[in-house]
Amino acid sequence: MHRIHGYYRTYLPADDGKRKQIKKKSKSDLEKVVIDYWTKRSPTSFKERYAVWVDRQKLKGVSDNTIYKYQTDYARFLKGKKIEKRDVRTIDEEYLELFFNELLSEKEVPYRALKALFGYLKGVFDKSIRDGLIESNPCLKIDLPLYKRRCEQAIVKMPEERTFSQSEKNRLINSLNKKRKERPDDVLPYAVELVLYTGMRVGELSGLMWNDIDEVNKRILIRHSEKLNRLTNTFYISTPKNGKTRIFPLTIEIAELLKKIKNVEEKYGCLTEFVFSNADGRIHARVISGYMKRRTSNERFTNPKSIHTARRTLNSELLASGAPRTMCCAMIGNTERVNEEYYTYDVSSTSEKMEIVTRINSRVTSNVNGNRNDGSP
Repeated sequence: MHRIHGYYRTYLPADDGKRKQIKKKSKSDLEKVVIDYWTKRSPTSFKERYAVWVDRQKLKGVSDNTIYKYQTDYARFLKGKKIEKRDVRTIDEEYLELFFNELLSEKEVPYRALKALFGYLKGVFDKSIRDGLIESNPCLKIDLPLYKRRCEQAIVKMPEERTFSQSEKNRLINSLNKKRKERPDDVLPYAVELVLYTGMRVGELSGLMWNDIDEVNKRILIRHSEKLNRLTNTFYISTPKNGKTRIFPLTIEIAELLKKIKNVEEKYGCLTEFVFSNADGRIHARVISGYMKRRTSNERFTNPKSIHTARRTLNSELLASGAPRTMCCAMIGNTERVNEEYYTYDVSSTSEKMEIVTRINSRVTSNVNGNRNDGSP
């Protein structure tokens, strides 16, 4: 945009494919012409604007898995809806309210998913503002918490469903020992046993390398984790979830377990740089997860258990034993807030509760039987 002979000038594409000169006496008038030109040629349907927003997210460096989530959530909540073809310049808060009401009438949507969808919509309209298509974001006038009561209510599980009892752990170990005898070349039973001792995430189990085992200082360096790129359906090794290395003590039973794993892999010719390997190479996280589910999907367990069940159990047992919260968070790899809200459960047995309550109640019964010492008549 240049000022020549009293006019501000620029060039815009012409219909014949060539460039056409535009000139105006004021810079603001010329800018208006340019904005109007590109606005008329910009994609304006919600579907098109969503794609523009996703492309911007890619340029920002958003991960492939997040892009995959944008795509799957679009298919889940927006594909085939009237809003797809709606011009974003005609979408106001009333239209959005109608959209949310129809969506929640058609299907059960968890509030967490609704909040994520709302964030996508807000991003689409923010990008449309930057591109000069609209002046304000209609999402800002939506009171989203009002829709919470219409969302699918999360099922609250009991502590025994979220953790292992001691008897369940014993049953699981017995089951793993049996499988080891049936398939001496299979190291999956060892992976499940290790998570009971360490509370590692399943990706951290798959990503654990032999050079992460520091025998000199008797510690495990948890610094690798297997991830799955959902866009390309390929696995890769990255850092743990919070991006930080954490240290877990290499106790006697853990060291002995790791020694057994190495012996098995050496014997059957599948030893690699990764702790858990078979004839095909590194054992993937989802294989370990599936193995845990299969071993606990029977009447001897309250419900099928996951790798996270072991994480919650270990954290709860550490706290119950008197371990400082900061220590528990450091070993499990969570923030204190996450640890408190999602990983802390009462893991005491009924007999332990019975003993404590009986001891407390005995003080009351002793007073009832005439042993008062409070001066009462």
